[in-house]
Amino acid sequence: MTPENKEREGLYTSGDENSFESIKDIRIKQLGKGEVSISYPDRFITELTFDELHGEMVRRSELRQLVENKEYNTRIEIETDSPIAIGWFADTHIAGQDVDYERLRWEVEEIKNNPYMRVFLGGDLTDGFCWNPAQFSDIANLNEQDLYLHKMLEYMGYDKILGGVMGSHEKWSRRTGLDSYSDIRKNIPIFDGTGTVELVINGITYTGAILHEAKGNSYFNPNHAQKRFIMENEGYDFVMTAHTHAGAEQSQIRQTAKGSKKVVFLSGKTFKRTDDFLDTKGFKRKEGEALGTNWILFNHKQKMMIPLSSTAEVLEIMGSI
Repeated sequence: MTPENKEREGLYTSGDENSFESIKDIRIKQLGKGEVSISYPDRFITELTFDELHGEMVRRSELRQLVENKEYNTRIEIETDSPIAIGWFADTHIAGQDVDYERLRWEVEEIKNNPYMRVFLGGDLTDGFCWNPAQFSDIANLNEQDLYLHKMLEYMGYDKILGGVMGSHEKWSRRTGLDSYSDIRKNIPIFDGTGTVELVINGITYTGAILHEAKGNSYFNPNHAQKRFIMENEGYDFVMTAHTHAGAEQSQIRQTAKGSKKVVFLSGKTFKRTDDFLDTKGFKRKEGEALGTNWILFNHKQKMMIPLSSTAEVLEIMGSI
């Protein structure tokens, strides 16, 4: 059959001669009427209820807490036959180019060797810079900083360290996946935020707050943030904050419903003289007594706190007791 004859094959769909449809046209029209069914016999769409999702969130939250071991409260009991000095060892900024490493070593040695000295860690123990150009001003990378920190604390002795808080610099480095405190938490409590410490010395109870950075600041009074803290949070005997590098010690008598009460404030010092950022922000390079650790001397026979501004002062007073 010739192609011409094939084109003429078809049907008249009515008596009208114009109703003729070729076989080809009929087949094309039939394609438009085709039916195709598709199924996924092994596929299952999960539908979870709110109760199921809620239960899973609770489980994960509890598991994460167990893994990270975040703490906000702790009780520490100390028995001593002499007054005990507790230092606020903060803002060492390990890896900072202009850290006074010799003073840092001297203070670590004194804390290690004196049986009546203990410390809280005030955060920013490493520089922790994880972005350029800040990290170029450091003399060690994050892994080296972490190693130095761990070796320093091990050398000082974990029996000398009562607890600590995480600083802003360590939280920067944690964003890269390095948490310098994950192993340290196994030995002492480390607070990610404000830590409330119930400190019991020979049965005498002191309630303290330790935090890296408190709300508020004042160049007239470096202890302004601590005072604001106790205005917003009653019941504390001492408050230690850091971050500003503005070392200051102060006490204040506050009136309470149960009578007058003495509260002691420590604004932590630093071991970092300066850096590229501070140099351009109007900060004078720190030296001498601006560096190091400040302290509270706790009496072992009665409720009494004496704030002291340096490790040298502590050694002088302890030598005369």
